[in-house]
Amino acid sequence: MLLILAPSKTQTFNGRDFPLYFQPLFPDKTELLVNQLQTMSKDELATILKTSRKLTETTYERIHSFELPLQKGHVHQAFFTFQGDVYSAIAAESYSKSQLLYCQDHIFILSGLYGILRPLDLMHPYRLEMGTKLATSRGKNLYHFWSDTITEEINRTLKDTGSTTVVNLASTEYSRTILKKKLRGKRVDVVFQQKKNSVYKTIPIHSKRARGYMTHFAINNGIEKAEDLKKFDLEGYRFHSRDSTELRWVFRQSK
Repeated sequence: MLLILAPSKTQTFNGRDFPLYFQPLFPDKTELLVNQLQTMSKDELATILKTSRKLTETTYERIHSFELPLQKGHVHQAFFTFQGDVYSAIAAESYSKSQLLYCQDHIFILSGLYGILRPLDLMHPYRLEMGTKLATSRGKNLYHFWSDTITEEINRTLKDTGSTTVVNLASTEYSRTILKKKLRGKRVDVVFQQKKNSVYKTIPIHSKRARGYMTHFAINNGIEKAEDLKKFDLEGYRFHSRDSTELRWVFRQSK
């Protein structure tokens, strides 16, 4: 089983010092993007990234201080850097070494700059969402730039681990990079629903947290088979078989 997450815009090191770390998988492709971004003015960056003046200044500084290979001490592992709604429900600061190694083997975080980040991969904080319309030699946007690479790496990982299922806990913006026709495995999309005015619906803020809780559940229980995720019961969620299909699993919050 392979879990797929989206990154978060909030990227602040949480202070955990863990000695094991890895380089991202596609440094050459990341360098191509960084080099292109470094040619842009602040106004051009603000236009394509849709950032405020203050955020544009920060992004410009980060882009121009980017160096590969990434060096521990100057940058940190992804799981200790991404914050936000999904990651607030993941207890990265408290996981044991064996749990973090499980994370490294079972979790892919999709990224506009890195393509894929595993939890213990080093990352330089950045601002480049997958939906950014950045034209490159590989196409008119980042989907064209990354989709084949991401899908091929997922296929390779499934083959190497003997897994057959990708569990998608990412947003549509990021999961779109996985090319279903080229995927050599089963992709399960997980839907979380909450009750509002007597009707079950997906409320984005609660669903983001639920993705984090399910990730934490998988890590805590060392889950290897996707089917075992149907036992997920944190925060009052339960698998709802009647509204689920083989490739779309619905979980509803009872509280």
